[in-house]
Amino acid sequence: MSAQPPNFSWVLPGRLAGLALPRLPAHYQFLRDCGVRHLVSLTERNPPHAGSCPDLTHHHLRIPDFSPPAPEQIDRFVQLVDEASGRGEAVAVHCALGLGRTGTMLACYLVKAQGLTAGDAIAEVRHLRPGSIETHEQEKAVFQYYQHIK
Repeated sequence: MSAQPPNFSWVLPGRLAGLALPRLPAHYQFLRDCGVRHLVSLTERNPPHAGSCPDLTHHHLRIPDFSPPAPEQIDRFVQLVDEASGRGEAVAVHCALGLGRTGTMLACYLVKAQGLTAGDAIAEVRHLRPGSIETHEQEKAVFQYYQHIK
């Protein structure tokens, strides 16, 4: 039995999704059923029931709430999504509500994968996932990442 996790949506259909903290084993099963093979947790603690779906590889990049990811965390995330995409595997990323830290990582990936400017990537993520990228520091992280890879 699977159940859609809170605030789940695709940003790149079949490749990259965002969601809020998965709380039930059924949430992991939902991700698995959608083709997600990698779950990236940006929360400080592991999500509950993280081991309940052995087909899902769990990756943990700890970022304090309302904080931006460090440049090396962004690089690691982008690399992870690229490698998974190359194998035809989808990635889902979450923080607590699926907005701030999650939105920041999603926007950075759009900068890299789609060649968007930082402003366009932020606008796209906010269009797909309203409320995303909550702080000025998180916005700044996307702009710095754009400068870093340009």
